[in-house]
Amino acid sequence: MIDEMPKKIDLLKQYAALNCLIVDDLPGMRGMIKRVIDNQGMKRVDTAATAVDAVQCCNNRSYDMVLCDYNLGQSQDGQQLLENLRQKKLVSPTSLFLMITGETSREMVLGAIELQPDDYIAKPFTPREFCKRLDRVMIKHLVLLPIKKLFAEGKYQEALTAVNAMIERGGRFTTEAERLRGRILFLLGELHKSREHYEKIIEQKPVPWAMLGLAETLVELGALEQAEKMLHRVLKMDHRYVEAHDLLTRIHEQRAELEKAQEHTQLACDLSPKSVPRHRRLANLAELNDDVDTSTQSYRQAIRWGANSVHECGADYLNYARKVVEKAQSDGHKNKDDGNQALRQVRKARELFSEEPELDLQASLVEANILKTFNLPEADDACHQAKYQFEEKEAEDGETHLDYVRLLQTTGDQEKAQTELQSLAEKHSKDANFMRKLERLSAEPLSANARANVARLTKSGIAAYKNKEYNEASRIFKEALGLFPNHVGLNLNLVQVLLECNEQALPEKDSGQIKRCFERVKDIGKDNSQYGRAQALKGQFEKAQKTSD
Repeated sequence: MIDEMPKKIDLLKQYAALNCLIVDDLPGMRGMIKRVIDNQGMKRVDTAATAVDAVQCCNNRSYDMVLCDYNLGQSQDGQQLLENLRQKKLVSPTSLFLMITGETSREMVLGAIELQPDDYIAKPFTPREFCKRLDRVMIKHLVLLPIKKLFAEGKYQEALTAVNAMIERGGRFTTEAERLRGRILFLLGELHKSREHYEKIIEQKPVPWAMLGLAETLVELGALEQAEKMLHRVLKMDHRYVEAHDLLTRIHEQRAELEKAQEHTQLACDLSPKSVPRHRRLANLAELNDDVDTSTQSYRQAIRWGANSVHECGADYLNYARKVVEKAQSDGHKNKDDGNQALRQVRKARELFSEEPELDLQASLVEANILKTFNLPEADDACHQAKYQFEEKEAEDGETHLDYVRLLQTTGDQEKAQTELQSLAEKHSKDANFMRKLERLSAEPLSANARANVARLTKSGIAAYKNKEYNEASRIFKEALGLFPNHVGLNLNLVQVLLECNEQALPEKDSGQIKRCFERVKDIGKDNSQYGRAQALKGQFEKAQKTSD
């Protein structure tokens, strides 16, 4: 193992064995960096002007080092390229990836940090400064390379032995070795040793990386309260640690504290907005909290930041459109501009993913639903054609069936929609995620488990209401509506709670929530046992609105 700084001659020998790729959209910058690299004596130096060119180069050849500018013009940026190369395994885990950037925006810095390139080189720089920075990166790389290789091969026990030896000897890269040791112990499942390792470091100095490592270990051990305290200590030092918000999300999800989970995911998205998977997670949590606005916006952000990246997929485009329809149907505001925006996204998905036949059928059903919901031209013809297309194809995909059910509900065929839901519930009874989607479309619980869940939440919510714990009752009924948004009793329960806790004046947010609840139950008839209660609550709401005005 190399544990001391190599002499310059040794470093030159190391450079001579490397293949390097330079990625920059500016010919002058590519040329300047290539001249500097050539002077370092590298074995081979290739250049690429775009992310597409870079991927092609990495398909054709293996590179030990990639020097990539963050801003690559109209193609993928450097962050997206790094994601792409790693996901497709076109760069080795032991290859160096250096980001070159003059960009200083928060979204770039925090987004790039999450992907952990080996280093950053900030513009502007002179050739001499560039060489000195490159030498420092290479020295660190050479010292840690034997451990990195073992790590990449999954030989964690051998990597641990090598790291322990390096720590014992000491040296300028001991801190990096300490970080690796904690991670290796975690991956080996030696959680108590991992905990002891991080605690020992924190006792000497409370450094954020060790505190985050300890918090993650505590979460795995089930010590959620201790993990939460540690994470809040980290955020008190600096609220911008995205990993802390992600871990707090996990903690609150495990406790079924979905509003808090959504809050921390939202904070993480605000700090590092280019993470597409995190926007999807936020959309899902918002849906569970019956927060249609946030869910809609989150899918829109997933589309925005997913463009040209490995995360781009047709589902985000369709999910955004579905949420626009759901929002319009739940709050009664059918702005045609929103409908046309949703249509554009559906048509873009069809264009981008034209080779996916199932997506094409889903797009037809979603498009028809948009047209009908927003009373746009040719709605009836589109609905007829989409239904015919679905029934002719006999699609097996569950998501396509759900779009068919949504269209049946929009066109007023409630009985057939409910029959379809019951049939799908019998077929997919063991698929918890799919059952959740079915329950969201049904006016009544479809399974014994769902009925028990409604009863449990209703009982808890009513108990909190009777104790005048209105915020808790509101939270419980919102959680329930996230699972069963069309359930008449749950909607009216939330209305009653919101009216009770806002006797003086009704806030705009609560007023909007109440309107959505009434919109969802607008079709209940006089024969429904909840009809009288709904009418009485509507009267109270109208009176409350006049008082607020």
